[in-house]
Amino acid sequence: MANTNIGGVFSISTAPVESDDLPLDESGFGSLTYTPVPNMGSHGDTGVEQNIVSYPTWDNLLTVQQKGSATGAQYEVRFLDEESAGMTALLAAAAIDNGNQYAFKIEWPDGRIEYNAGIVTAPSFPKGENEAFAEAVFTIAANQEIVKSTTPE
Repeated sequence: MANTNIGGVFSISTAPVESDDLPLDESGFGSLTYTPVPNMGSHGDTGVEQNIVSYPTWDNLLTVQQKGSATGAQYEVRFLDEESAGMTALLAAAAIDNGNQYAFKIEWPDGRIEYNAGIVTAPSFPKGENEAFAEAVFTIAANQEIVKSTTPE
């Protein structure tokens, strides 16, 4: 059965993750302490972005293609701009002079868990039209592949 995201929880690690510790596995992510960030409006696509490189040659009808460099996806997370312990933690991680890595945890309503780690950019605060809500928008640049929990917590 397909489920909506209603009831899902997004959290950030309470402390930075050492770059030398990346990539983390499920037990590494699970051993960290997280602070939930309430009022998430949307979460961008996670995963890995990978280039395709090609080299056309005279003697091949099809261009030769191979996998190129891969990088963790960059995605936006949007929240209502309201005070909370989670928003305070996210704003601290997003400070312009903070280049630390942080772990992120998504708890799906059906109990599945997805982890990732990366850096958080300084937020933007869209203004919008008369019926818009005050939002804080952050970009996360993942520095490892996502890890999906094999067993719900």
